[in-house]
Amino acid sequence: MGIEELRKLLKKSNNKFSIFNDENIFNKYVCTIQEVLDLLKDFFSNAEILKLFEFPPFQNLKTINRLAIMTIITDSEVMLKMLKNDIIMREIEDYQIVDLIQTKLSDDCKKQILYDRELCEKRGLTAYDYEKIISSMSVQNIGEILEDTELVTKAVKLENYQIFELIQVLPDEDKKYKLAIEYNLPMYYLTELIKTFKAAKKTEIILEKDAFSVYDIILGENVSLNVKDILVSYDVEELKEFLSQNKQFCEDRHIYPYSIVSKMDVSRQVEFASRLQEMDLTLVEKQEVLAMLSEEAKEEIDSSEFPKELKNAISMQRNKFGDRIKIDFERDLEDYRGLDRVISVNPTEFTDEKRKKFIELCHICPNMAVYNLINDIASFYSTTKEYIEGEEWISSVLDKLEPTYSKLQKIAVIDNAIGKKISYSPDFATEVFNSNNCRAIWRIISSGYGICNGIASLEQYMFNRVGIESKLVSSGNHSFLKLDDIELPLENGEIVKGNTILDPTWNLVLHRFEGKPSHFCINYEQARASDIDPKGKDRKCHKNDEQLKNATLSLDTPSLRKLFASVGLANKEGKFPVKETIELSKAIHQTFANNPSENINKQFLLLAKVCPEFAKCQNESMKFLSDIFLDDENLQYNRCVVNRVYDRADAERRPIMYVYIDSAELGKRFYFADKEEGRFIELSPEEFTKRFECYDKDLEETKGIRPWEEAQEQIKEDKVSQTPNEIAKAGEGTDR
Repeated sequence: MGIEELRKLLKKSNNKFSIFNDENIFNKYVCTIQEVLDLLKDFFSNAEILKLFEFPPFQNLKTINRLAIMTIITDSEVMLKMLKNDIIMREIEDYQIVDLIQTKLSDDCKKQILYDRELCEKRGLTAYDYEKIISSMSVQNIGEILEDTELVTKAVKLENYQIFELIQVLPDEDKKYKLAIEYNLPMYYLTELIKTFKAAKKTEIILEKDAFSVYDIILGENVSLNVKDILVSYDVEELKEFLSQNKQFCEDRHIYPYSIVSKMDVSRQVEFASRLQEMDLTLVEKQEVLAMLSEEAKEEIDSSEFPKELKNAISMQRNKFGDRIKIDFERDLEDYRGLDRVISVNPTEFTDEKRKKFIELCHICPNMAVYNLINDIASFYSTTKEYIEGEEWISSVLDKLEPTYSKLQKIAVIDNAIGKKISYSPDFATEVFNSNNCRAIWRIISSGYGICNGIASLEQYMFNRVGIESKLVSSGNHSFLKLDDIELPLENGEIVKGNTILDPTWNLVLHRFEGKPSHFCINYEQARASDIDPKGKDRKCHKNDEQLKNATLSLDTPSLRKLFASVGLANKEGKFPVKETIELSKAIHQTFANNPSENINKQFLLLAKVCPEFAKCQNESMKFLSDIFLDDENLQYNRCVVNRVYDRADAERRPIMYVYIDSAELGKRFYFADKEEGRFIELSPEEFTKRFECYDKDLEETKGIRPWEEAQEQIKEDKVSQTPNEIAKAGEGTDR
């Protein structure tokens, strides 16, 4: 029997449902699913079709057939009941469920689904599904759903990008903006949303909202990049009006016309440039705009009627990144006068001739940016003044290199000079630490402070200047240099060639106090051994098996002494001046063994004598104080702490070295290193704690307990990452 017989049976029956109570009904009547669907539409209402699923023949239908029946349902309430029916929904995929919700439910029923958390979890709906469901609603209902932030963020848990997509479809700009703020959308999404608004609304938001994120870019400017991105979306007339009416706003936020126009499409760049003469801009601003136009835009602009200054500007090319102009050292450098803001140069690869021209350009454009790269990725910026000062110092070092010096002799002189000039940044790992200041190589020279990758980069730059190749190597928490194919002399007179390690940062302390450097041309095994602290913990400062496993050469002690003696950094016997300092310190300890107060003061005076700048090279001085000057059996302490604090009255919170001593004989004493007077000054505990404070990050590590408040001595591991006993060894035998 076929579908027609079943139709006849349904027409005659007074109880259509009873027919489908027979489990074999579909076996008796051979028919296709489409024929069944037509039959259901002809004889049953939506509600009755739902009731049919109470009978075994419909309950036992294949998933594909149950799904087909659901597609003919037109009543939203009936469909909602079906979606809640576990028998009907058995084995139906979540994407099929979402399609039914989108196409078969009214917005009210969709809302019921969204608020029925048990049902949503049972049907396996995801944030992606919820977004599809919400986006299928009317604009008005999407807005109502979005207003329920609890539902959106905690129940259906939409991601920021999904919320952003939904907000975008709303017609009311005020509501869109309000919702974006309520959801605290990241600045990128907020900016992209505002860019879709009409100019009047954009301007209103820009001028009233002073919380746009700022970003420290070249020239050290605080530039509100998000505002500029919004301004890029203005048409030329709108931008002209904004720039004219909001000069002070733009000046305060370092928003320059060129930084907006250069990001526009070519047609708008051309239009802006063609109207440049009517713009209320300074000559420099006009020059910047023209210089920073894309090459495509410049080709379309007729500059024949431009004055000379503008012709010069439009003839300039942008760099490969398109964010600054490229300097042509063959043209008249005066052409660049006033264009400081659009010039950023990395002079690390310059020849001597080009370097001279660049210094000339520094005088013409004193506010341009000078930068160096680390690992060919991160840029760090110095001022032109710092560059000139840094190059003068570098030249003073390199000019002392004798023409007859070997590469190794040059390396020794340069490494020593850096150790004498640079100190490890004493504010490292504090809340006031500036990442740029300690990695910009010319700023490091000017300030005298750096950290490992900045110091190693400076040394690498100086090596490059004298034809010595090196590689910057990182372990993940420390950086240093690897020298490939370097020739090292052996004690027996033999010369070997291979790869070795030089760590300028870990040589700082010893160079500063004229000792034998501990990390000068060592092999990988030696470098890794120095990573183990006195408690046996491996700090992994030099761990990099891939790049360093072939660094097998090391300079033996006699050869190192001979090397440094050959360049005047050790005496003829190869002894380093630090030995004399250590012996003087020991003599003071013995002379004043019964007068600890005088002993300590004499040690301070010795420190100032051998290192007049001791108060400014805090890390190195702290290391020497801890390991030599204040470490002797004649000084018996309950506790001795050498660390850093800052003056509460100093807005910049610059670090200051201090010494705290607690002994039975002396009681509790505080001394701080005065940078201006170049000496230690003693203060009473009350005076010291009132004037000075520890850094927040230091206190976090000690759970809020200051070093002088600790029951047990817990001297903070020094920031230089020196192996603690290396300096102490300087006085043993002839090692130094």
